Amino acid sequence: MALAIVALTLVLCPCQHLWAEDGPAGAVETQVLRIFTSKNSGYYHKPWKTPDFSHIKGSGFFFRDEANFPGKEGLILTNAHTVSLAQSIRVSNGREKRQYEVKLLGICHSADFAVLQMEPQELKSYETRNGKVIPLELGDSDILRVGDKVVGWGYPLGGENLSKSEQGEISRIEVNQYVYSQDRWLMVQASLQQNRGNSGGPVLKDGKAVGIAFQGMRTTDRINYFIPMNVVRGLVPVLNKQDMIPLWQYRVQHMFPRLKGFYNLLPDQGGVLLDYIVPEGGPHRFGLRCNDILMEIDGHEIDNFGDVFFPPLGQKVDFAEIMNRKKVGDPLTIKVIREGKSRVLNGNVTPGLPKLVPRIFTSANYFILGGVGFVELTLNCIENLGKTGESLRAKYAEDFPKQPFEKIVIISEIFPEYGLVDASPFLKRVEKIEGHNVLNVEDLYDTIQSLASQGKKKLLLELAGHLQLPVDLEKAPELDSDIQKKYGILYMKTPGGYRR
Repeated sequence: MALAIVALTLVLCPCQHLWAEDGPAGAVETQVLRIFTSKNSGYYHKPWKTPDFSHIKGSGFFFRDEANFPGKEGLILTNAHTVSLAQSIRVSNGREKRQYEVKLLGICHSADFAVLQMEPQELKSYETRNGKVIPLELGDSDILRVGDKVVGWGYPLGGENLSKSEQGEISRIEVNQYVYSQDRWLMVQASLQQNRGNSGGPVLKDGKAVGIAFQGMRTTDRINYFIPMNVVRGLVPVLNKQDMIPLWQYRVQHMFPRLKGFYNLLPDQGGVLLDYIVPEGGPHRFGLRCNDILMEIDGHEIDNFGDVFFPPLGQKVDFAEIMNRKKVGDPLTIKVIREGKSRVLNGNVTPGLPKLVPRIFTSANYFILGGVGFVELTLNCIENLGKTGESLRAKYAEDFPKQPFEKIVIISEIFPEYGLVDASPFLKRVEKIEGHNVLNVEDLYDTIQSLASQGKKKLLLELAGHLQLPVDLEKAPELDSDIQKKYGILYMKTPGGYRR
């Protein structure tokens, strides 16, 4: 069953006194917000084209955070996917239709949440019409247990008014993949009736926000997920320092009897096999190696399925949750078996590396040269390509880089001026240039410029499927100038420089 981002909102209002979860709707209507976003909708497979605009509706709620935003009022929590690449963000509520401007203070794409602020003048106007804003109190999501009841409010599509999500039951708490970023974080599944438009609203227990609604199952009823509030709490301090989130890349394999026998483990020994890590990536720099058997992390024993018993949650959870609660530089201890011998690795958490095929939240890396358009393959690009993208997803999306900062470079367009009658067979991965492996778009561009400066007049690209494509460097400037004018292209390469 496919997971989908939904526009969900579960919400309860912050009042000065403790009130029931199905408490006064009048108060809720002013504390829970509907969010209107106008954003760029880029052509990630052909990023030189002028982007369209799209309009997104979601939900959010007022909160307070003196530790990270001292003295700031009018703070709002919502989902990253609702406000990413926004050109304009406005909010309203269930009582009035007037819209108020807000600004983006910080965004965490990896864990799909964002912090907005209604600026002082707008907040004053809002409170004049709706009364004093008393932010919703944030709860402790670590106390949640399977079987607990939660409730929510929001603004699903299909109407303008605030909508209540009746009490639902928590059915699962686990580390799993967030649809928006494809990163793995703790999430909570609950049987709440939520639909598109609800994303960004709080899930409540005992009148406190214990999570933010963010995605659900497209093909099922009442299976929806929310971001635990403690994930948000842990990441708010690094909203503007995203490189402090380790995001290690690795693949582990569960241990079964024959595999345990091969590595001379006892039948009752736990652990998982570290099947792959990126050379010079975060795990490698910490000291881990391929074929290490991970036995313990920070004193928590890892079982044959990669789970540890984690006391704060009162249950077993994937050992990645231990890493997810750390930042780059935090102390870490991992016990492994390497080549039959037990080792304890002590150190500090090292930074991770970009994925081979990432989801990006900025403009794409690209350039046009010699009538050929080159772009780095991203999940955004794959989605733009439709059916064509699915073959690229199957081939590359789950793979790992073989060296730091490796990305897939594809030819996404060969302009008619190049001279090919049928360009479709050549819209593939660029593997080599003049016999040298291509690392990423920046590497390919720099290599071409270097060869041109050395007086090279022609060069040869080797594509996936053993295809060859020549580029005429001597005629490229004139050809590209004609293409830029003819097709109204503003930038022939990523404006502002390439991004890693």
